[in-house]
Amino acid sequence: MIDDVAEAVGEVAGAVLHQAGGFVVDVVIEGIFAGGTARFFHGVGRRAIALTTMGKVRIPSSLRVVPRSSRAAPRRSDWFALWVGIAIWITLFAAICIPLGMLLWG
Repeated sequence: MIDDVAEAVGEVAGAVLHQAGGFVVDVVIEGIFAGGTARFFHGVGRRAIALTTMGKVRIPSSLRVVPRSSRAAPRRSDWFALWVGIAIWITLFAAICIPLGMLLWG
């Protein structure tokens, strides 16, 4: 009897954690690709690419002017700069938080 209850509680807890984890991932992805946040990561990526190539590769700003009736279509370079910016922030976060966490709770 107790094993059945424990198993049921475990399954319910697993389902809740699965749903909560999916929600967190959805919110994070939605936040990253929202207008302002995506523009920030794109800018970080643009500057990092320009810095590492010593200015030889320049990706245009995401703030370019587009006629009102049309929508800006992202180019491959825009997506590359966005992903570079995201990767830099993840690396920076890990480089700061992992050693700090080991130092504090280690």
